[in-house]
Amino acid sequence: MNLNAILLCAGFGTRLGSLTRETAKPLLPVAGKPIVDYLVEQLAATDRVKELTVVSNHRFAAQFDRWRAGVSRRLPGLGITVVDDGATTNEHRLGAVRDLAWAVGTAKIESPALVSAGDNLFDFDVSGMLDDHAAGPRNLVLAYRETDRAKLQRTGVAELDAGRRIVRFTEKPSEPASDWACPAFYLLQPDALALLPSFLEAAPEADAPGSFVGWLVERQAVFAYEMEGRRLSVGDPESYRAAEAWIGQPGSRLRPPE
Repeated sequence: MNLNAILLCAGFGTRLGSLTRETAKPLLPVAGKPIVDYLVEQLAATDRVKELTVVSNHRFAAQFDRWRAGVSRRLPGLGITVVDDGATTNEHRLGAVRDLAWAVGTAKIESPALVSAGDNLFDFDVSGMLDDHAAGPRNLVLAYRETDRAKLQRTGVAELDAGRRIVRFTEKPSEPASDWACPAFYLLQPDALALLPSFLEAAPEADAPGSFVGWLVERQAVFAYEMEGRRLSVGDPESYRAAEAWIGQPGSRLRPPE
């Protein structure tokens, strides 16, 4: 089954200061190529993702259009659409959940979709998660064990039953209830995506995509897929520097351009 992928790239990256004054955070170079390219290349290599929708704010939409043209030449089998959410400042941003709903509606996505933040580096076998979904289509959330409490407080945290079904999901909890960390990397069924308007009506101030997952687990079955690998969220100068050190390490799936 072919999948759509939706990359949420409409943030303004304010914590990176001058680095994102003129450049969208997902387009910042890491070891010679944009952050977002690593994930796009991983998805394209699976030969399962044929359509990619990138959500940008208005300020950086032209940059993503230029980026799209370059990637389309390198990866001609991947259709890429850039949708502009209209936001011009961080203060007037739509938020990631509204951006997701905007992408689903604008691109008329009616098939399962892989949803990811555009500022994360994932060093794991993406095809394994897609195989798991193909074997039994259902809502999946990427999860991994995290022992650092401070890191758990900055991401989604899931509580699982014996069958890996998520029974509770909390975004950025002050008191993490488990060590299952869940970044914004989901495989969602069409009937889950169709609930986005209902969620936003109930929670109009929601921002992080994990807030939707927390609501969804109370209404539909959502399962965790354990990531065997590493993930890095690029959010500040320190993590941006760390990203440079990640690329090309022995055993890493993330490679710099040749």
